[in-house]
Amino acid sequence: MIDQPATPWLNAVEKWRPFAPNYDSPLDYRDLNPADWQHVCSARFGEARPCSWSATTKWSGDSYRYDIYQREAGRATLYALRWTNGSGCGWLTCENRAGRGEWSLLDTIAAVPDEARRWDACHFLWECAHKTALAAQVTGMRLMANAYVQKRLRKVGGHVKVIEPEAENLGWQTVTASNQLELS
Repeated sequence: MIDQPATPWLNAVEKWRPFAPNYDSPLDYRDLNPADWQHVCSARFGEARPCSWSATTKWSGDSYRYDIYQREAGRATLYALRWTNGSGCGWLTCENRAGRGEWSLLDTIAAVPDEARRWDACHFLWECAHKTALAAQVTGMRLMANAYVQKRLRKVGGHVKVIEPEAENLGWQTVTASNQLELS
């Protein structure tokens, strides 16, 4: 296991995005000042474990690191998961829902005493957010490519718009369970 400090080195400004963006908002990163946030706990990998390819090969996981932060915002406490891996670093934030009687999952993870188990939970959350964002991009590209092939793209007011088929012609595409577009 690589010796990592309990608190990570931070840039003066880092990038963040919400865990669950609003439906009508783009998936983009914004600037965040780490000095505004309090470090709650680290989630480092721990001892090397058998990798998925071979039980005799150990994976150290040291290229991934997670840290949980919180910030007071009026009467609410906001939480964030900071990730660092081979692709860079960033923050995933979540809104406080305590006023609705909902508990923060990051607050719950921070209470787990075993740091390697905290890493497991944080890695699962990061992987879900990351892979969902990638899948959304692929789906969007496929829909645009399909619309292009079907000549349903129009430039309206400086923006590209997909023209939907008329109601009687709704059979132009279906989405299968494997998320592949098929022309019918």
